Amino acid sequence: MYKMAFVIVTLLLVILASNPQAQAATLTATDSGNSTGSKISGSIISNPEKTQTMGVARGLSLETTSNRYSDSSVRVYDVWFNMVADTDGDGYYHQFEVNFDIDSELYRQDIYVVGELAGASRQILFQTETYTLSGDSGDDTYQARVLLTEGYPSQAYELILNIYSAETDSLLLQYDGDNDSRLRSLFLEDNTQEEAGYDQVTLYELGFELSADQDGDGFYTQLEVELDADAPGQDRNVYVRLSLIDGYGRWNNISTSNLFRLYDYSSNDRYTTRVVLDYGFDPATYQLGVEIFDAETENLLLSSTAPSTTPLTMESTDWDNDWDNDYSVTVEEEYRVSGSGGSSSLFLLFLLGLFLLAAHRNKSNK
Repeated sequence: MYKMAFVIVTLLLVILASNPQAQAATLTATDSGNSTGSKISGSIISNPEKTQTMGVARGLSLETTSNRYSDSSVRVYDVWFNMVADTDGDGYYHQFEVNFDIDSELYRQDIYVVGELAGASRQILFQTETYTLSGDSGDDTYQARVLLTEGYPSQAYELILNIYSAETDSLLLQYDGDNDSRLRSLFLEDNTQEEAGYDQVTLYELGFELSADQDGDGFYTQLEVELDADAPGQDRNVYVRLSLIDGYGRWNNISTSNLFRLYDYSSNDRYTTRVVLDYGFDPATYQLGVEIFDAETENLLLSSTAPSTTPLTMESTDWDNDWDNDYSVTVEEEYRVSGSGGSSSLFLLFLLGLFLLAAHRNKSNK
């Protein structure tokens, strides 16, 4: 019984972990190898515009690339950019995301991608970890988050993607501005070029994960948040306030952190917390709000929200029940604790009675 209950609970945890609603944003971003002057992280995402029945790819076809790498087993289906931060509004960004969806002729193929940034000079910007392509699936799209910290003057840059076989380290395909003009039209600069780029706090990365939905209605009671903030050129003591923003735009505070220290562009000063909503939150769709305060002056340094495309479907634990549901695991556990013990005791008493009866008969026969 105990083994069966353990298997059931484990299975439920696996189902919950695989629920897409419980993974609205990625928490673990893999640090990539990068050149001095940039901060890089990356994760696997899904291409939201890719259909499941892929006849013809929108991007570069194998025939088009055959003049450069005739034996290539990969092709670039799509590349797109999210330009994130331009502090002084001059049109040159110091933070952006590049997303690339690569297809393979093979059912599974392990690759890694090296990104180079070419301006007045050409240097390696990032290298992804090894990851697996699954045919023409859109669920193996890679997103690299780039923050240029120093050494990049204001100009138009070209991004070059070099795709390598993880098995042989051979170059399978090079994808650059000759293939897609968007790759040579990146107007970038490092953060030191931004007016008021220093003496401020910026939010480099924000991720969250939902969990705990006992009644299975799609509304979760637990929230884990991880954020990476930067204080360019500074060491600064701060604290973080997290809020759930409801449909009326009200910020409802759910957590205020202890003091912690930000070190320039370090990734070793990440803040992580887990919050359980005990009561007071109706089942609804919320947006995550983040405020960062200076620990000494208590001045608000930064206020930001998670994208509206990653809403939080949450409720407090006082709503997370449905007595019409059959909680088979809970009922079985309760039965195991009380019922099984009682049955065993009655059985032992029955055996003891037989033993005493037999002993009495043997004594009478003598």
